[in-house]
Formats: sequence, C-alpha cells, structure tokens
Amino acid sequence: MSVKVSGVDDILKNIEAKFGKAKTTRIVNKALKETGDEIVEITKAAVSSYMDTGATYDEVVRSNVKGSALGIKEVSVGWRGDKDRWRLVHLNEFGYVRKGRFISPRGMGKVQSAADKAQQVAFKRMRSGLEELAK
Repeated sequence: MSVKVSGVDDILKNIEAKFGKAKTTRIVNKALKETGDEIVEITKAAVSSYMDTGATYDEVVRSNVKGSALGIKEVSVGWRGDKDRWRLVHLNEFGYVRKGRFISPRGMGKVQSAADKAQQVAFKRMRSGLEELAK
C-alpha cells in the first residue's frame, strides 16, 4: 500500500527552517511511527474478525522508519515471519479453491478494507501532525 500526500514538501521546508535538519528528521520519524502504530491497530481489528488461535492477530507488526536514496521515508505494516501467517492471511483475504469449489472465507476482503481505512487515517494524521509543527 502506498499513500501520497501533496503539499508535504512545503510543510517540511517550514519545519526544517524552524527547527533544523536533525530535529526535523526526528519529528518526521516520530510522526511516521505513531501513524504506523495506528495502522497496526486498524489491521489487528480487521483480522480479529476471523481470529482462531490469535497468531495472525499477534504477529501484526510495524517496521522501523526506512529511508530511500530519494529521501522518501516509509514505515511498513505486515506480519512477522515467525509462523508465516502471511500465507494464511492471503487465503483469508482472497479465498481459495478446494475440490473445484471456490471457498469464500469469513475474513475475505477484511485486510483490503483495513488498508483503505489506513490510507485515509495516514493521510489525515501525517498532514495534521506536520502542519501543527510548521506553524
């Protein structure tokens, strides 16, 4: 999932002019981590509807802030690799075929709806958090 926020460059320039580059980096990283934590909660709420043992629910995690060569920072939300829950999440999300019949599980489409909701939340939270600091 990818979220694009327009107007962030101007906000970041204002924050950088006000606080400096190092503090701006800390502020942006903190905002990304908080937004990632909120998306983790949204994802956990979505997968809890088909929870059996709770392993899929427990393994939803947020990565640390990653930066690219282009200067784009990101936080990933997904499943930890301990029990390979992403394989089962894939089956629950998209369904599967058993003996020629398509099986539509209880959790079908739940992760996609959580991703759509997370996109809206991420946009609003990042923008409002950064705008508040730019003032």
